[in-house]
Amino acid sequence: MEHASTLLVVHNLTISKAFYVDVLGLKIVEEYDDSIMLSYGLHNIFMFQGTMQATDYEHGYHANSSLVLTVHNLDEKIDELKSKGVVFIHKAPNENRWGRYAAFFDPSGIINELMEFADHRN
Repeated sequence: MEHASTLLVVHNLTISKAFYVDVLGLKIVEEYDDSIMLSYGLHNIFMFQGTMQATDYEHGYHANSSLVLTVHNLDEKIDELKSKGVVFIHKAPNENRWGRYAAFFDPSGIINELMEFADHRN
């Protein structure tokens, strides 16, 4: 394997495109009527139009996948996204062995995360 990418099936491609590009800052690589390819650094995100909301689950407990966007300053990015109306799951960031993270909802109800690596990973 040379490269990994993420696939997102969203409820409304137009609304999701605005969220991921205008709010999160991802770049459009290719765009079609039924799909979009975005990039975040070297990572590609393929987005397709689905017909249903994301399945409800308890993030961190039920098996599922999340797009994780790494950032240098988690608190600053959380404040920026909250000012743009992004809804976060927890009141404060969580921490694990790799660093600090915060989970948030996209317009389709998909839960993604921001991640700030601990100093030893930079």
